Amino acid sequence: MKAGTQSALILSAAALALTSCGKKSDDDTSTIDVNGSDTMLQVGLAWAEAYQAKHPEVLINVNGEGTGTGVTAMINGTTDFAQASRQFKEKEISDIVAARGVAPVEHVVGYDGIAVYVHPTNPVKSLSLAQLKEIWAEGGSVDNWSQVGGPNLKIERFGRSNNSGTYGFFQSAVCGKGVEYKQGTGAQPGSTAVVELCQTTPSAIGYSGMGYKNDKVGWLAVSKTDGGQAYEPSNESVASGDYPIARSLYIYTLGEPTGAVKTYMDWIKGAEGQEILADEDFVPLN
Repeated sequence: MKAGTQSALILSAAALALTSCGKKSDDDTSTIDVNGSDTMLQVGLAWAEAYQAKHPEVLINVNGEGTGTGVTAMINGTTDFAQASRQFKEKEISDIVAARGVAPVEHVVGYDGIAVYVHPTNPVKSLSLAQLKEIWAEGGSVDNWSQVGGPNLKIERFGRSNNSGTYGFFQSAVCGKGVEYKQGTGAQPGSTAVVELCQTTPSAIGYSGMGYKNDKVGWLAVSKTDGGQAYEPSNESVASGDYPIARSLYIYTLGEPTGAVKTYMDWIKGAEGQEILADEDFVPLN
């Protein structure tokens, strides 16, 4: 992770006192605030529920509207964990250092495949990365499903808002670094909204984490090259590297975590936390 140039303030005792440790109340309970990625919201809630069941002395508050909201919360000092579906940008790290006096520390906690969702009746079952680029990227030539073997329907594209880590990752992985999405791509507030539109709109295509799949929506197998083997997103295809639209999942803390926050982080990376991650259709560390 590129943290940029850090001032001597980061090394001072005052700065070290700001590291993530959770908040202790008078009745000896601890509160951990979690904010950030919408993709990781469900697994964040599942982690919190399971952990609190065994540790009632810890209260965990979980929110998730997008990776950018986690960055803002860390700048404002209102979160202990910032869940992120992409790495923090260099400017975001600099802004956190400027505001809090401590650099965020990156923790990889799992892996995810970004699924390409379509209506369940769509006869198109697989596309290559090059074909997806023609559909999604500015200047791309594919605007009708008939151009890729589907019905004569104008393609309606649905994605995330630009404060979402999924928005930025899919843009880079499919459109190419620095290439914008086509005009008219419908920005949705969350992953669930994207999937719901794809399951009800025959002409739709959308992207979201593979954990949002249900039996009312279809998704595509994706190949790295035209004519190559196409793979559906799954724990196996993401772990093996065969599925081409996959990424790491992160939790950022303000400095190295201590106290209740460190204990919770260790549990998330441990066997029980990783089993919950897999149950939520993400790929565990091991």
